[in-house]
Amino acid sequence: MTSEDIKLISELNKLPSDYWDFTEEDTKEYTHGLHNYPAMMVCPISRNIIKIVRSIQPVTALLDPFAGSGTVLVEGMLSGIPTITGNDINPLALLLTKVKTTPVNDALLQTTCAELLENIRIRRDEIIEALENVDSYMSDILGLDLSDKKGWGEEAPKYLNPYVSEHRLNLPVPEFKNIGYWFRPRVILELAVIKSEIEKIADKDIRDFIFVAMSESIRLVSNRRNGEFKMFRMPVKKVLEFHPDVYAEFSNILLRNIQKMADFNRALEKNTIHSHVSIHNNNVSSLESIPENTYDLIITSPPYGDSRTTVAYGEYSRLSLQWINPSNLADREIMRLDKTLMGGKKYRDGFEFDLPSATLQEALAKIEKEDIKRAGDVYSFYEDLDLAIKNVAQKTKSGGYQFWVVGNRTVKNVLMQTHIIISEIARNYGLVTVHTVGRNIPNKVMPLSNSPSNEAGKKVATMTMEHIVVLRKL
Repeated sequence: MTSEDIKLISELNKLPSDYWDFTEEDTKEYTHGLHNYPAMMVCPISRNIIKIVRSIQPVTALLDPFAGSGTVLVEGMLSGIPTITGNDINPLALLLTKVKTTPVNDALLQTTCAELLENIRIRRDEIIEALENVDSYMSDILGLDLSDKKGWGEEAPKYLNPYVSEHRLNLPVPEFKNIGYWFRPRVILELAVIKSEIEKIADKDIRDFIFVAMSESIRLVSNRRNGEFKMFRMPVKKVLEFHPDVYAEFSNILLRNIQKMADFNRALEKNTIHSHVSIHNNNVSSLESIPENTYDLIITSPPYGDSRTTVAYGEYSRLSLQWINPSNLADREIMRLDKTLMGGKKYRDGFEFDLPSATLQEALAKIEKEDIKRAGDVYSFYEDLDLAIKNVAQKTKSGGYQFWVVGNRTVKNVLMQTHIIISEIARNYGLVTVHTVGRNIPNKVMPLSNSPSNEAGKKVATMTMEHIVVLRKL
């Protein structure tokens, strides 16, 4: 232990046991509240980590290799850290992080958004009869079942394009898989109006800012079940009764976001140092475009497990990406996003264990007895996590601290002690475990239950506690 380690442990031990719970904190202030995202690390965690580490040694460069929606980066900016770097592989995460960390002039933003909302209102008024009649036309005239995956669900553009042409709406109808299954006819046309008007905005920063508001409204006006990250649709009865006010949802979110950006700008004005923020789209198994031996503080929260069986980041992002598509991906690439994230490699017939963690090896042996394929999924995730720890170590300065906020999931009734596994793996890459802190997660955006066995009907409560693993580079 160095003298800095001893000071850091002392500071952490002074804190009350519920210090890291932040049950009373506003976790949606500033640009943190622009858009929801699965399993977000609440902002006071990184805010307080930065404050504590700064009381012990300088922090000039901050990295989050699993940036998600940009929480750590925003807090780094508010703290006035000179160099801030984020990385993620999900195109929606990259868009959210870019928008949340890009200050936009208040007056220009307000003027542009006011003009946009007025243009959308005028455009809607011009075609209001077609908007109001499209649902009944599809169901009553064409005889389509708007809740059926077949017919309307699979072939919505086939039915909407002639309607758009006949009514001279001059609207492009998006064509992606099962669009009708997830959206009612009027909702599709309303969103098409909003998107077409947003695309006319010349300022890319403002355009991206507004697309984030559209993305958030897409979730609320789709047929997806509320509170779900995976692609589960409402029951048929609710789909048939669902008539969201698309314009109201979008405008309310946009106006809220304008105020949050204004608050963010005012908070940044207090800083004497202007942070330089860079955002990268690297796989954590390489992190090739991020400089080595640069960062004296890492704060990150990696996924709990592979996206297919835990938090489905790709599924959560799918509808937004299919509508907005900031990276110009093919629909097939968007549909397969979860397979490109951590744990995407499949071991169907077993695997050769080759990771420096006895704790992981013991847990996998138990899972393998129950289900060799699930053991392969779990191994694939930790194989990627091992590469992430290795690469993040290379990016860290000597003496730099890393804070890994992790949750311990259960697979086949076997608890995966990720906080211990990280500590064991880290030794292999010149990192020492300084301390581990437990925290309750009453306000983390997570499903209340999941199926760790992947068997229908067999559910358990999801994790209610996380660990903050503190590492230092030797």
